[in-house]
Order: sequence, then C-alpha cells, then structure tokens
Amino acid sequence: DPETNREQLPLQLILGDGSIYPLGGKFYIADRQVNPNTGTLQIGGIFPNPSLLLRPGQYARVRAQTETMTNVFLIPQRAVAEVQGTYHIAVVDKENKAHVLEIKPGAQVGPNVVVNESAVTDDKAKLHPGDRLIVEGIEKAKEGMTVTPQPLTTTNMAEARP
Repeated sequence: DPETNREQLPLQLILGDGSIYPLGGKFYIADRQVNPNTGTLQIGGIFPNPSLLLRPGQYARVRAQTETMTNVFLIPQRAVAEVQGTYHIAVVDKENKAHVLEIKPGAQVGPNVVVNESAVTDDKAKLHPGDRLIVEGIEKAKEGMTVTPQPLTTTNMAEARP
C-alpha cells in the first residue's frame, strides 16, 4: 500500500552547516498540487526536537530514501559510452582482453549509474560482481583488444578529470 509506505518513509535533516541532525524524522503530509512557478511539490515532515536545536525559520535540507535496490551494479558514469542511443561498457578479463557489453543504464546516483543485471542485453556477455571496468579511454576499447589495466586511484582519478 503506497499510503502505508509513505508514512514510514525515513527522513534525514541536513542543517545549514552541512551536519546531519542526529534524530531522524518521518513523513507527515504532502500537498497534492504542483507549484506551477517552481515545479515543486510541498511535503511536510516531523522531526523530534528535545534539545530545541531546531528553530522556526531555520533553513535545512531534507533527504529521503525513496527506494532500495538490490542485485544491481553501481558503476562510474564515465565508464559508460553512448553511441547512437545505445550504451556500452568495457570489461577486462583475466587475460587483459577488453570485452564490450551493451547495457541499459538506470538511475544516476551521484557520479555513478545503476545497472540492473537484467538490463544487460546480451546473455552471452553479462556483467558480474568483481569485473574490472575500463573507466578511462572507453571510447578506444574494441572487442578482444589487449589492454594494460591500471587500478583507478583517487590520485589518477583527479588527474583524469577535465
């Protein structure tokens, strides 16, 4: 029942200084009208305030977990190449050979994209946990070509950003 699930929706309050309010809140009410000027929907939540840390007129952001996904892959968006409306990733096998897989990307989560295993369109070439992905130079990867993989570190990740 969507009504019951909505009432159990946990809310997290992010204060103006970026800190997380220690007590979780819960959904209270939602306006059924979308504001035509902003395209937003007003939603109300309730947070306990025993130490009176929250004050009227205080600005904060609210984060709500709207969905939990299981058995999916979360891969860097930049490991996905788009060619004429199809999306591809390249995995590296044990012999350092590249294999190009067609995928159907799902929701974007920060700099990553969700790929559901069932979204991989080729049954012969599926994405598996622990697969090594080509993140830099995906556009140069060809099926069966030998590559020299290097682990992605925070150092070379920062160097590779435009």
